[in-house]
Amino acid sequence: MRDRLGTRASREDRPTLTQILTNKEMLGLSADQVRKLEQLRDNFQRQSIRTDADSRIIELDIAALLDNDPVEVAKVEQKIREAEKLRTDLRIARIRIVEQAKALLNPEQKKKFQEIEPPRSPRLSRSGQNPSAKE
Repeated sequence: MRDRLGTRASREDRPTLTQILTNKEMLGLSADQVRKLEQLRDNFQRQSIRTDADSRIIELDIAALLDNDPVEVAKVEQKIREAEKLRTDLRIARIRIVEQAKALLNPEQKKKFQEIEPPRSPRLSRSGQNPSAKE
Protein backbone atom coordinates (compact mmCIF):
# COMPACT_ATOMS: atom_id res chain seq x y z
CA MET A 1 0.00 0.00 0.00
CA ARG A 2 2.82 2.41 0.85
CA ASP A 3 4.38 1.97 -2.58
CA ARG A 4 1.09 2.81 -4.25
CA LEU A 5 0.62 5.95 -2.22
CA GLY A 6 4.21 7.01 -2.63
CA THR A 7 4.92 7.60 1.04
CA ARG A 8 8.23 5.69 1.20
CA ALA A 9 9.04 4.80 -2.36
CA SER A 10 8.59 8.19 -3.90
CA ARG A 11 10.79 9.19 -6.78
CA GLU A 12 13.09 11.19 -4.53
CA ASP A 13 13.46 8.49 -1.89
CA ARG A 14 14.61 5.70 -4.18
CA PRO A 15 18.33 4.97 -4.19
CA THR A 16 18.73 5.36 -7.95
CA LEU A 17 22.51 5.23 -7.91
CA THR A 18 22.47 2.06 -5.84
CA GLN A 19 19.95 0.49 -8.21
CA ILE A 20 22.12 1.32 -11.20
CA LEU A 21 25.21 -0.12 -9.53
CA THR A 22 23.35 -3.23 -8.36
CA ASN A 23 22.32 -3.90 -11.96
CA LYS A 24 25.66 -2.95 -13.54
CA GLU A 25 26.06 -6.29 -15.35
CA MET A 26 22.54 -6.27 -16.76
CA LEU A 27 22.98 -2.66 -17.87
CA GLY A 28 26.37 -3.42 -19.37
CA LEU A 29 28.20 -0.66 -17.52
CA SER A 30 31.86 -0.16 -18.33
CA ALA A 31 34.50 -0.15 -15.60
CA ASP A 32 34.83 3.61 -16.07
CA GLN A 33 31.07 4.12 -15.63
CA VAL A 34 31.08 1.99 -12.47
CA ARG A 35 34.03 3.96 -11.08
CA LYS A 36 32.33 7.30 -11.75
CA LEU A 37 29.01 6.11 -10.30
CA GLU A 38 30.72 4.80 -7.17
CA GLN A 39 32.54 8.11 -6.80
CA LEU A 40 29.24 10.03 -7.08
CA ARG A 41 27.64 7.74 -4.49
CA ASP A 42 30.60 8.01 -2.11
CA ASN A 43 30.71 11.80 -2.38
CA PHE A 44 26.99 12.03 -1.66
CA GLN A 45 27.34 9.70 1.33
CA ARG A 46 30.07 11.94 2.73
CA GLN A 47 27.91 15.03 2.25
CA SER A 48 24.93 13.29 3.81
CA ILE A 49 26.92 12.22 6.87
CA ARG A 50 28.27 15.75 7.35
CA THR A 51 24.81 17.25 6.97
CA ASP A 52 23.34 14.78 9.44
CA ALA A 53 26.03 15.62 12.00
CA ASP A 54 25.52 19.36 11.49
CA SER A 55 21.75 18.92 11.83
CA ARG A 56 22.15 17.03 15.09
CA ILE A 57 24.34 19.79 16.48
CA ILE A 58 21.76 22.39 15.48
CA GLU A 59 19.04 20.34 17.19
CA LEU A 60 21.16 20.34 20.37
CA ASP A 61 21.49 24.11 20.05
CA ILE A 62 17.73 24.46 19.63
CA ALA A 63 17.09 22.29 22.69
CA ALA A 64 19.49 24.43 24.74
CA LEU A 65 17.80 27.63 23.54
CA LEU A 66 14.39 26.22 24.47
CA ASP A 67 15.62 25.51 28.01
CA ASN A 68 16.06 29.25 28.62
CA ASP A 69 13.33 31.23 30.31
CA PRO A 70 12.28 33.31 28.53
CA VAL A 71 12.96 31.61 25.20
CA GLU A 72 14.72 33.86 22.70
CA VAL A 73 12.39 33.14 19.82
CA ALA A 74 14.50 34.96 17.23
CA LYS A 75 17.51 32.74 18.01
CA VAL A 76 15.37 29.59 17.92
CA GLU A 77 13.90 30.70 14.60
CA GLN A 78 17.39 31.28 13.17
CA LYS A 79 18.51 27.79 14.22
CA ILE A 80 15.39 26.16 12.80
CA ARG A 81 15.93 27.96 9.49
CA GLU A 82 19.57 26.85 9.53
CA ALA A 83 18.49 23.22 10.02
CA GLU A 84 15.95 23.44 7.20
CA LYS A 85 18.53 24.98 4.86
CA LEU A 86 20.82 22.01 5.46
CA ARG A 87 17.97 19.63 4.71
CA THR A 88 17.02 21.54 1.56
CA ASP A 89 20.61 21.71 0.33
CA LEU A 90 21.04 17.96 0.78
CA ARG A 91 17.78 17.25 -1.02
CA ILE A 92 18.86 19.36 -3.98
CA ALA A 93 22.31 17.75 -3.97
CA ARG A 94 20.71 14.31 -4.14
CA ILE A 95 18.64 15.29 -7.17
CA ARG A 96 21.76 16.66 -8.87
CA ILE A 97 23.74 13.49 -8.12
CA VAL A 98 20.98 11.28 -9.51
CA GLU A 99 20.84 13.36 -12.69
CA GLN A 100 24.63 13.19 -13.02
CA ALA A 101 24.45 9.42 -12.62
CA LYS A 102 21.76 9.06 -15.27
CA ALA A 103 23.81 11.25 -17.60
CA LEU A 104 26.62 8.69 -17.43
CA LEU A 105 24.36 6.07 -19.02
CA ASN A 106 24.04 5.72 -22.77
CA PRO A 107 20.55 5.65 -24.33
CA GLU A 108 20.41 1.83 -24.38
CA GLN A 109 21.43 1.63 -20.71
CA LYS A 110 18.85 4.27 -19.79
CA LYS A 111 16.14 2.26 -21.54
CA LYS A 112 17.18 -0.95 -19.75
CA PHE A 113 17.25 0.87 -16.42
CA GLN A 114 13.77 2.30 -16.96
CA GLU A 115 12.52 -1.25 -17.58
CA ILE A 116 13.89 -2.56 -14.26
CA GLU A 117 13.13 0.53 -12.18
CA PRO A 118 9.85 0.19 -10.24
CA PRO A 119 7.00 2.42 -11.44
CA ARG A 120 6.99 5.85 -9.87
CA SER A 121 4.15 6.82 -7.57
CA PRO A 122 2.88 10.32 -6.93
CA ARG A 123 4.36 11.89 -3.82
CA LEU A 124 2.05 12.40 -0.91
CA SER A 125 4.38 12.84 2.04
CA ARG A 126 8.02 12.83 3.08
CA SER A 127 7.17 13.02 6.78
CA GLY A 128 10.16 15.29 7.43
CA GLN A 129 12.87 12.80 6.45
CA ASN A 130 16.29 13.60 5.08
CA PRO A 131 17.42 11.93 1.86
CA SER A 132 19.05 8.58 2.26
CA ALA A 133 22.82 8.47 2.54
CA LYS A 134 22.75 5.30 0.46
CA GLU A 135 22.66 7.40 -2.67
